Amino acid sequence: NALKGLGQLDEAVKCYKKAVALKPDYAEAFNNLGSTLQDRGQLDVAVKSYEQAIAIKPDYAEAHNNLGNALNELGQLDKAVKNYEKALTIKPDYAEAHNNLGIALKDLGQLDASVKNYEKALAIKPDYAYAHYNLGLTTQKLGQLDTAVKSYEKALTIKPDYAEAHNNLGIALKDLGQLDAAVKCYEKALAIKPDFADAHNNLGTTLKKLGQLDAAVKNYEKALAIKPDYA
Repeated sequence: NALKGLGQLDEAVKCYKKAVALKPDYAEAFNNLGSTLQDRGQLDVAVKSYEQAIAIKPDYAEAHNNLGNALNELGQLDKAVKNYEKALTIKPDYAEAHNNLGIALKDLGQLDASVKNYEKALAIKPDYAYAHYNLGLTTQKLGQLDTAVKSYEKALTIKPDYAEAHNNLGIALKDLGQLDAAVKCYEKALAIKPDFADAHNNLGTTLKKLGQLDAAVKNYEKALAIKPDYA
């Protein structure tokens, strides 16, 4: 885990492989191996490692959650949902699994169920910035802009350097007609993350609405310089 934390993923993989070779029923090592392989983008192999961890220790909530994350990345959303649900059957107060289940349900278009899971995550862990942010995304999709704004603001109270939350708060404020406030949000996002193409594009769109065409063009150009295939 120390090597993984330092970003030495290749070395971490070697260590976990040695651990499971020495102790084939070491569920935690299989789980950690899966997590490291997932960080390296080796999702199929990561899935197998999580499955081995679960075969050894069927009530391993964290491995079910991690398997759900890998399956979600592979686009296997229904399977991901089943694993998050399994994790929550084992550990009902698992805030991260509620949040991850909410993400998968949102991607499946089950927005109301998604909201309920974020709310459960936040009831367990009120200072969970990512769950506040995800609740904002889903309520925004549902057209509940005032609720979305409050969720993004809560996320930013907890994590002020959350560039994506500043950007999405800007979108919600723009849709509410609060263009000057939206501009400030995009500018904050870009102060944190200068190569944030979406924020440059959104700032350009809002400046255009405000009649500031030269400034709008500059931001569109910055978005395209960062992301040339920006549609």
